[in-house]
Amino acid sequence: MSVELVEMEKSVLRKEFSARRKNITAEERRRFDADICRNIRELPIFKSAENIAAFISFGAEPDLSALFHGKRLFLPRFKARSGVYEMVAIENLKRDLLPGKYGIPEPLPSLPAADTGFLASQMLFLVPAVACDRNGCRLGRGGGFYDRLLSGVNLPPVAVIYSCQLSETPLPGTEHDAPVRWIVTEREVIDTAGNNESGEKK
Repeated sequence: MSVELVEMEKSVLRKEFSARRKNITAEERRRFDADICRNIRELPIFKSAENIAAFISFGAEPDLSALFHGKRLFLPRFKARSGVYEMVAIENLKRDLLPGKYGIPEPLPSLPAADTGFLASQMLFLVPAVACDRNGCRLGRGGGFYDRLLSGVNLPPVAVIYSCQLSETPLPGTEHDAPVRWIVTEREVIDTAGNNESGEKK
């Protein structure tokens, strides 16, 4: 399948899975977010990691703010000149953030960005997704921002989604799409290496 056809199929799937996520009620979302954060805390790779690259919830994405303490936290900042995201260490969520791209809180421009070598060797990435399949294929928003961030990282990335965003059929992808090793939902933790589920939750 050509890249153009793959992108067209991805666009259709983004609308479908985004609609599924938006149908979650506020009460369900609070409960699901708590379950997701608990499941992430139980991951051995999270327990051992010192540096966590997370994200501020945008739209209907899971809220990971309960995980923002106890680890060295890094959050993304958009670089308008190059059109990419960089990761920045945050010590105080109230002091160190301001509204950025799409109105999402981002690190202050004055804070230094993490070195790419440090990101590759020392960082555990918790990444958002519009959808994932059980083989580790991740469907993002379409800009390829996280595919670039995840290129060459040593620690296996963790995608964070609701169970309604989990595709039981393979998602379309290209060679530039960075796969994820772990998928965490409110119901389960999936190890995509061998497609094994490690911990059915509900």
